[in-house]
Amino acid sequence: MAKLHSYLSFENAKESMEYYKDVFGATLLERMKMDANMAKEWGVTTDNLEDTTIHGGFVVLGNTIFCSDRFGEGEPFSSSVTLMLDFNSEDAEEVAALETLYKNVTESGVEIIDPLKEQFWGGRMGIIKDKYGLTWMFHAQPYSRFAK
Repeated sequence: MAKLHSYLSFENAKESMEYYKDVFGATLLERMKMDANMAKEWGVTTDNLEDTTIHGGFVVLGNTIFCSDRFGEGEPFSSSVTLMLDFNSEDAEEVAALETLYKNVTESGVEIIDPLKEQFWGGRMGIIKDKYGLTWMFHAQPYSRFAK
């Protein structure tokens, strides 16, 4: 079965992957650098191909996010791009993971758009904007209401 993954492009994906490792507790996956032949073919000029990322990825709480460098193309993130991490509010371990992650992320100096709090629909939600301008929604809801 196919899986849906986010694919983000950064000015410097190598640096970004380290940020998500440090701040979000991400586990880093493989990072593939651009080689000289590919750089020539794509018209990329850089003094240091070692720092380029043609494809990479990281995992936050079991969720894989892939990424690459923008290589001068593409737009920075806007509020129209949001990643949501959804937790089962009926699972004490997931609630603890949510609270730990939210605390670590917000203590890193991100912009808090909406603090983590109870919502009218019966869930908890908090929204932040990270140092790259990417909006993250932290959400918890009772998964039993979706059980069939």
